[in-house]
Amino acid sequence: MDQTIEQRPLVSLCMATCSRADLFPQSFAGLLNQTYSPLEVVVLVDGANPDSIRILELCGDARVRWLVTPRPSGMVAAWNRVCRDAKGKYLLFCADDDILLPKAIDRQVDLLEKHPSVGFCHADFVFVDDDDRHIGAWISHRGDFIDFGINAWPQYVVGTGCCMQTTVVRRELWQKVGGWDDAGYPADNSLYLKLLRIADVGHVRGVACRYRVRTRKPDSWEKRFRSLVEFHDLSVKHLQNPPAFSPGRLKQIRRRLFSSLAIRAVALAVTAPGEKQEEALRCWLTQHVWGGSTTGRISRAVDRINCLAALYKILRGYCRFRRLIKSLVLYSRFRNRPAVS
Repeated sequence: MDQTIEQRPLVSLCMATCSRADLFPQSFAGLLNQTYSPLEVVVLVDGANPDSIRILELCGDARVRWLVTPRPSGMVAAWNRVCRDAKGKYLLFCADDDILLPKAIDRQVDLLEKHPSVGFCHADFVFVDDDDRHIGAWISHRGDFIDFGINAWPQYVVGTGCCMQTTVVRRELWQKVGGWDDAGYPADNSLYLKLLRIADVGHVRGVACRYRVRTRKPDSWEKRFRSLVEFHDLSVKHLQNPPAFSPGRLKQIRRRLFSSLAIRAVALAVTAPGEKQEEALRCWLTQHVWGGSTTGRISRAVDRINCLAALYKILRGYCRFRRLIKSLVLYSRFRNRPAVS
């Protein structure tokens, strides 16, 4: 960065932990290992887990501040609670099972300082399993870029466009839009959809985080179904009050959203644990998604074609039947015709 340490803005790294005392120490260490300065680390122990409190008591790092709630307050409420306590010009929230790499925020802060129109900036990340083995990566082919918020908004309606653990946000704008909405699974996307209405989004190349995928205890089918429903509800909510797009553009966005949801739902149906769950998914898909998707419209067109084809077959059969009857009548008359002498 071009600025000296004295000129750099304060950044708040925030974390809320509840029941992951086995993973919290490694994630907490990732916050402390940052090379950026000046920095503050704010941790909420949501539910007063004694093991997590003990780690914080023994820390001794002057950059760390922490607070405790007597009972768990819920995922999104905890996110908002700890970030409201932040004092930095910028903030980043990291989950208590993911790990920031040492230079996780330097380049995002640099971009935000140079481009005041950018409200948040994210970076690349890798996936690791429960044993910290590398199992994949999300690397943008575009490298460093800035997108106008109005142009990026449709992409985020269809699917979350960045990883929260790599995303540095202007705290002033975070406060302005009211933080995260309690929208279940896609809560992080609720913040981005609000920010993109008033600011641009940036991305910098480079891996900033090791994002953990729970391979030993993966999410249940029911949780994945609930996440799909919650993502649908959040996107539809924002489409009810969209930015100033043309009717044609809005129609295109809705088509992309419902087509994406239909594909995800059909893929989920394949793994349904039983007929009851599959039927529940099929009913939700038919009621809320199928009609708005390209696949659904094609299906309806096929249904209409099939109906017309069936009607054609009936009419053709009826005509053949009439011709057969007429032929029988004519044959009968011919057989009964008096012989000519």
